[in-house]
Amino acid sequence: MQEYVGYRTKKRMSQKKKKRKVLRWLLIPVALILIFVILGAVARVSPVSKWWDKTADGFTWFGRKVKASWPWKSTAELKPAKFIPEGKKTANYLLAFTKQMEGGTQLTTLVLASYDSRDDSGSLIYLPNDLLVNLPGVGQDLVSNLIELDEGRISLTLVMAQNLLGVDIDRYIMGTDRDLSIVFGKIQKEYTVDVPGKESFRDPSMNASLNIDAGEQEMDPRELASYLTYSEPGKTLDLIKRQSGFVPPFLEKSRHPDMFKDIVDFMKKEANLFDSDASSTEIAGLWQSFALLKENKLQQVTVPVKKFRFEKTVVHTTDTEKLPGFIKKYVKTDYQKPAGARTRVEILNGNGVPGIGQKVASQLDLGAFQIVNSANADNFDHPETVIIIYGNDKDTVSAAEKIKNELEVGRIESHPKNQDIADITIIVGKDYASK
Repeated sequence: MQEYVGYRTKKRMSQKKKKRKVLRWLLIPVALILIFVILGAVARVSPVSKWWDKTADGFTWFGRKVKASWPWKSTAELKPAKFIPEGKKTANYLLAFTKQMEGGTQLTTLVLASYDSRDDSGSLIYLPNDLLVNLPGVGQDLVSNLIELDEGRISLTLVMAQNLLGVDIDRYIMGTDRDLSIVFGKIQKEYTVDVPGKESFRDPSMNASLNIDAGEQEMDPRELASYLTYSEPGKTLDLIKRQSGFVPPFLEKSRHPDMFKDIVDFMKKEANLFDSDASSTEIAGLWQSFALLKENKLQQVTVPVKKFRFEKTVVHTTDTEKLPGFIKKYVKTDYQKPAGARTRVEILNGNGVPGIGQKVASQLDLGAFQIVNSANADNFDHPETVIIIYGNDKDTVSAAEKIKNELEVGRIESHPKNQDIADITIIVGKDYASK
């Protein structure tokens, strides 16, 4: 009996030892995990904090995938908010971001978000900040100067964009680089960005210095905002390349169910950061709708430009030959000229006399005509003023006759409609200049 009891006792003691040994081994990974959490999530010790963020992000998306596959979830949250104006099938939102540079406000980023609900397609159309544009009644200036020229308002920029692209802009959203940094920071603490080429610059507006190599790089919200809004002189097209590269992965992340749903609540809280005539629901709807676009339905393009020497520096001007086809392909609009609307007029300088476009515009009845573009013609050797109409309807013909009478020169020609900028183009010839 004693031997039997002794055997059972020894067996129990052996089992206890094995359990204690297993527990000791289990405590090691638990301790390591605890240290990892403390250093990464609480103390934020680098580089452990980066490893923690990636780990936490992986668990978050795993949870979202589980939630997305839940069979009883409501699909209502996946419907984008309405942002298309009543009675229209398309929407055009102008997005503008500024920086404080050289003691003033510079417009560094200008994008037209153009959406068509008829085929669920969208375009992000970038306008370089060093684009030299013609402004009726103002003259030539760079896009970067428009906000400062307009004393902090966006109205002049809206007129320029509408005239250049021949489209009614439904809403605008304007913010600063610091606003963008705040928004990025509220979404997540760090971003992985695929940098197309080595970048090294100091951004005084954001008080940020970037010195990064090509490839995947980690950026905090402030660095990211600087990366997406700052460009040195002559490198505005490089900035657009950075922006267009960041958009697809950002929209892809926005497409995940949890973030997709949270966009509406997020914009309700943060929409007051921006100067905008759009409601928080409309901004959220725009964001959601572009996030849902399939890869072949989202196009990112830059307005066709040419290099041009202006005031001892090289800037860009619009490539007027390519612009009509560009507009037709990428600008989404179901515009139809309403009864009683002003006739859209384009004025082209065909004689080389400086300021001739402004002189012609001053002679026209601006209650009947809207000057949508003022630029140079293909050459300055046009002997006769030509008034080109793109439709033979009674109203357009009558408007052309009125222009001819007001200018007291010119002949009327009818051309096929190959652009959507203007109803009538005036090529001002030498006969007008010699009057």
